[in-house]
Amino acid sequence: MFDEARLQQLTAAYFDRQLSGENKRELEAMLLGSARAREIFQEQAGWHGLTREWALRENARDLMDGISLAPLTRMTSWRRRMWWTGAGLAAGFAMLWAVLQFNPDQPHPVTAEARPAAALREEVAMLGQTLNAVWENDAVALTAGTALRRGWLHLRAGTLRLDFYSGARVYLEGPASLELVSQDLARLERGRLTANVPPAAEGFTVLNANLRVVDRGTEFGMNAGGPGECEVHVFQGEVELQGDVPAATARALFEGDAVAIREGQSTILTANRASFADPAAVTQAAAREAETLRQAWRTASESFRATPGLLVYFDFEDLEPGASLVPNRARDGGPDSMGTVIGCDRLTGRWAEKAALGFARTSDRVRFRLSGSQPSLTMMAWVRVDSLPLDHNALLSMAPGQVGEIHWKLDRSGKLLLGLRAVDALAFESWERLESPPVVTEQDFGHWMHLATVIDGGAGMMRHFVNGREVASGAIIRPTAIRLGPANLGNFDAAIASSGEMGVVRHFNGRIDGFALVGRALTAAEIQSAAQ
Repeated sequence: MFDEARLQQLTAAYFDRQLSGENKRELEAMLLGSARAREIFQEQAGWHGLTREWALRENARDLMDGISLAPLTRMTSWRRRMWWTGAGLAAGFAMLWAVLQFNPDQPHPVTAEARPAAALREEVAMLGQTLNAVWENDAVALTAGTALRRGWLHLRAGTLRLDFYSGARVYLEGPASLELVSQDLARLERGRLTANVPPAAEGFTVLNANLRVVDRGTEFGMNAGGPGECEVHVFQGEVELQGDVPAATARALFEGDAVAIREGQSTILTANRASFADPAAVTQAAAREAETLRQAWRTASESFRATPGLLVYFDFEDLEPGASLVPNRARDGGPDSMGTVIGCDRLTGRWAEKAALGFARTSDRVRFRLSGSQPSLTMMAWVRVDSLPLDHNALLSMAPGQVGEIHWKLDRSGKLLLGLRAVDALAFESWERLESPPVVTEQDFGHWMHLATVIDGGAGMMRHFVNGREVASGAIIRPTAIRLGPANLGNFDAAIASSGEMGVVRHFNGRIDGFALVGRALTAAEIQSAAQ
């Protein structure tokens, strides 16, 4: 249970604009931990709203006379306090909304203009490792290195390592449901976790119902069977129990201590380190799993190189630091089809041992050249989108300035776009176009996905695929041979100054760890196989 008198004090201080940072965190913890506390806060906000309306009516005449500050200076101390607390209503409702959304660091609503900064603040941890992870409800599988936002993680099986931005490192064992609330606060509804908390992260807190387990410089474990049913084991240092703690239960637990709390009753236990994840063992097992994935990928990659019609296949493997050339792994790809790296950084791909190229600067690209023309073409890439800051975020541009040139890109709203120039005129109507619904949202930033687009000249159709699933299709009204020529992966350039596009910025912001160009229309089954 929370202290209602203390809640009233903190709420009054909040509306009086006298709440310190420490007290603000205390208030947020109360509101996060109790629905009744939120009801009381909302009720107080309502009273302050009525006070604000009264203050506005009382001073409307003077405000209309252009002396809006005078009434405030003439008010008694009590009336000034009522004015200012009433004026804080909007911020109060905003804070309540933020708390109900489990967003204690952002007390004001997110405006459209502030969305990019807000998205950054939503990230509270990084997924450090996965081991045999199976996600609930067929959720998108997250990979190591993914930035994690506030919200729930539902794990059917396996183990995750979560690196909170506060510095706390948490191992979560499935089946489990864990809510990431902030960089130093999480809610464990079910499952096991082990938290290793260095001095910089002291105060890291894990909730279970209205119980708060607060670190005081320690390593501890929690095992939750559901809300209000959990065990707390201290392996090193000290933790403090707050909130709904059964009577006669110690509020401070030290190394070797453990307690089980069920149905409002507690049982004293001895800490059992062996029943929780061992970080060293998890790291070793994760390395073995990554190597297994890598070997499976290498086998599939070798097979893919023999795909009929494969023109270009960049896997970005075995690149030396500072290397400028990317081998074309296609079986029939000649040395003239190698790519040249301009800018770009060699980074981690879909798993720890997979290489990728990072695109961030306006200059970053992989330049290559083909020749001839094709009636059909398939483009595929494994990409990790980090942001979509531009109206046109280029994946591939080829044969600029010519009939048959192609532009493959994502727009600012996350739609996958294809443009095939059908006539020579420099106009919007010159292009055969295919636009998907938004397929990359802010929630997808930092996650790997497989994008593919098919231009089927024989059938007169264009198709977009995301993660092996068709998301858009459209007819080709003006059949046009696809022109092969100078190409940029992850960027765009115009051929001539008269095009009006010289200097246009359309670079991609993210990572690519595999790209393929096939001189025919792949089937849906072939694309689904490539997306595995």
